[in-house]
Amino acid sequence: MTNPVPPEDDMDYAQSRWRLGPRIWGPVAGFLGVAAVALGLMVALGVNGNTKVVHDIPTCQIGTPGCENRPAVHEHADFALFINGKQFDFSQPQFISHEGDERSEEVHIHDPRHTVLHLHRASTSWYVFFQTLGFTLTDKSLPGTTNDKVCLKMPDGTNYCNTATHTWKFFMNGVQVDGLTVQYIHDLERALFSYGPETADEVRAQQLPKVTDQACIPSEICMARIDPNEPVENCSKSSKTCQ
Repeated sequence: MTNPVPPEDDMDYAQSRWRLGPRIWGPVAGFLGVAAVALGLMVALGVNGNTKVVHDIPTCQIGTPGCENRPAVHEHADFALFINGKQFDFSQPQFISHEGDERSEEVHIHDPRHTVLHLHRASTSWYVFFQTLGFTLTDKSLPGTTNDKVCLKMPDGTNYCNTATHTWKFFMNGVQVDGLTVQYIHDLERALFSYGPETADEVRAQQLPKVTDQACIPSEICMARIDPNEPVENCSKSSKTCQ
């Protein structure tokens, strides 16, 4: 009579000892799935060693790979920044560009209109404009930005962020929007950046009218508003500089 094969010598039995049943594979597969998703999010959001999320901000500038083909333009837009009810003064020397000494080749401010920016490269964002002047703007137009992370960092390092009593309000051409960070600048736009305890209605009534409509002057669209006795404005459509 043939002796029975011991279970540990049976190949099917031996292999079955290494097969995991559903009760074991289920939790393992779930854990691996969660880990894969977490890793994917970390890669997508750019989490570095300090667990700081780096957002994909449109920072196209001359010399940046992938930004070479942005066409040259010569456009102008009005803007205003209010902090706690007071309009920020952009006429300070550190914010003004001069012929041959522009703070940025893409976008800058010139005398005599300090509430008008000069745009020289298409697809330039409001983020880049503020960045060239030493500011860092973060708002809800950036995916994943929570209300408490809506901030403007000033050139001196001061941060103005949303709180329970003070919040940011953004207006484009008279219409309130969630944010302007990733929005590209266009000709004759009128942008308002306002921080403080005011309500949106108060900002609309008190601050929005103070956003100038002078971009048409260097763009030479509203010719009737240009004094014919004035010299041609630097960096205007007719000027031979800043082209």
